[in-house]
Amino acid sequence: MQYKSTTKLFYGEFPYKAVLHHQGLDVDEWYANMRKLMTWLRSLPKNDFRVRQQNRIQLFFKWRKDLVNVLDKNHKFVSEVHEPFNKKHYEYLMDNKDCITRNTLFWSKYRYKITFSNARTLSSDWFKNFFKERDPARYRYGASMSKMLRVKGQYEHYWCNPVLYLAEKDDVVLCKLAMQDKIVKVETAVTFDEFKEKKQ
Repeated sequence: MQYKSTTKLFYGEFPYKAVLHHQGLDVDEWYANMRKLMTWLRSLPKNDFRVRQQNRIQLFFKWRKDLVNVLDKNHKFVSEVHEPFNKKHYEYLMDNKDCITRNTLFWSKYRYKITFSNARTLSSDWFKNFFKERDPARYRYGASMSKMLRVKGQYEHYWCNPVLYLAEKDDVVLCKLAMQDKIVKVETAVTFDEFKEKKQ
């Protein structure tokens, strides 16, 4: 069984996840246990969990007690468990649903990542003018954004959505004010180190 720290809320609302698989064990026992598990899940409030089933069963929970229940009764079938690093991390995830927890910031220095919609709707001149007088250490263009700024007007296809990395919250606010209708999402990076308890 692998234990992993949750990096972001699953489906934007669940901090806990368990992955179950029969792992070569008795198939009849697997199906019998999964039937009991599904019956138990139906007894929970619908908004407290989510199930995703492919070749493995993935369970997402809002509450740790439900994850623990699965572990207690089905531990031999659980291959992965995801939960917040600690209480402080849990509280931060629940209060900041756009955050991603990483070992380092984006490119080791940028806390914010803005993903824009189709590059054809963006003004390359706006980005060039906005950053002309700013310290280059405050921002970084993703590969697709760099290509858009280099060849705008020559090509209409970019291999992925343009991405912009920013170090300062003020720059995020200004980008949102100017480009709100063209922003797909804004993600904030936090590091696991930020949640470690400081030794006295």
